[in-house]
Amino acid sequence: MPELSIVVPTHDRSTLLRRHLDAMKAQTFPRRSTEWIVVCDGCTDGSAQVARDSGADLVIEQVGSGPAAARNAGLAAATGALVCFLDDDIIADPGWVAAFAGDVRAGESGVLHMGYCPHAPTTIATHLDRRNAAWYESRIELIRRPGYEPAFTDFFSGNFAVDRKEFVAFGGFDPRFWIAEDYEMAFRALRQGWRIRFVPAARAEHHFHRDPHAYGRQAFRAGQADALLVRTHPEIASEVRIGLPRTPLRRIAGLGWRAVALRTTLSVNLVERLALIGERVRMRTPLDLLYALLWDGQYWRGVAAA
Repeated sequence: MPELSIVVPTHDRSTLLRRHLDAMKAQTFPRRSTEWIVVCDGCTDGSAQVARDSGADLVIEQVGSGPAAARNAGLAAATGALVCFLDDDIIADPGWVAAFAGDVRAGESGVLHMGYCPHAPTTIATHLDRRNAAWYESRIELIRRPGYEPAFTDFFSGNFAVDRKEFVAFGGFDPRFWIAEDYEMAFRALRQGWRIRFVPAARAEHHFHRDPHAYGRQAFRAGQADALLVRTHPEIASEVRIGLPRTPLRRIAGLGWRAVALRTTLSVNLVERLALIGERVRMRTPLDLLYALLWDGQYWRGVAAA
């Protein structure tokens, strides 16, 4: 029986999946002590064959059901004492598995071991990329502070490990969530006495890029997810964007823009087009404003849709 199971949920990223699994072959932790489980969630690009050719021990093919359901499927099939989850666009450093294995301490329970996912330098090409990378690093800087206890909003499920039996008993992820499934799961876990421990040595680079259109689409989906979060856990409202307190001036400005964005898609579509132009001419200060407007407008459209 393997010591560790590695679960990789994937959706139509066959080229990146090959690089991902090649990085697994370079791990310092003994390959014979691990099992690789790739869950192809609604894949139509040959990802399953790529996974088999690249050495996966088990390939699960399922109808597209979202990342939460894909991770749950991998968890159900896993046999290792520790399960390590790594998204298909995150490529592990050679010491990634060993870092998680080394973070397990005898006698402890209820720990979500969260790895470090800096943005891959080769993917940081636009101002939006730099904003996203800076936002992530700002969260990590907070988590690194001595004595800081990570909250559910700090948790990222793209790179973490957990005791298999405990996580199965806990119930894994809620498959209703196609985004923010990590926040929802971590909220339930912390409420039940679990804790999040940051493992900086479990480093894996995030090959992450969104253009303005994809950024807006993500904001829309984030609004939908937050609405579902609040319906599922009403007490969470003040800790996510949908219920965060704002100063009177920011509240008034936000309500005005929200009203415009909800009335017509022309407003957010115009902001998106202006952001595309701004990226071409590298107008940093206007871009910061445009991306704030784009996210906020599409976010509240998502809330309304939900």
